[in-house]
Amino acid sequence: MVSSSSFGRRLLGSKILFLVSLFILIFFSVNLTREIINRRDLEKDIKKLEEEMGGLAARNQELGGLIEYFKTMDFVEEEARTKLNLRKPGEQIIIVPPEPLAGEPFLVSPLASLSGSEAKPSSNWERWLNYFFKIN
Repeated sequence: MVSSSSFGRRLLGSKILFLVSLFILIFFSVNLTREIINRRDLEKDIKKLEEEMGGLAARNQELGGLIEYFKTMDFVEEEARTKLNLRKPGEQIIIVPPEPLAGEPFLVSPLASLSGSEAKPSSNWERWLNYFFKIN
């Protein structure tokens, strides 16, 4: 009869048990490593999405304020004035012409060609001649 202590020693010392144990250890190590990597990637994704969510919340608040402004009478008045050319009763509109740029003949005023102290208004045909032939 074989004693139980010698059987246990033979089983613990066998190469098959060592290989099976090594295979199980490698299998669990690989799976654990994969889970650690997946968890790290998920945490990065969560941080990225939280930052994006904060930006979207700020943008949402900004758009909410803009919607509230669109509901005000100030916005309605401004749009009526700019897009529909409306005005309030008794209000006068003043149009300020742009400043003439150097070298632009069409924006030159008729008083631009001063001779001495008196201004001589030039007619349209004189301005065209001056533009094409540089007379004066």
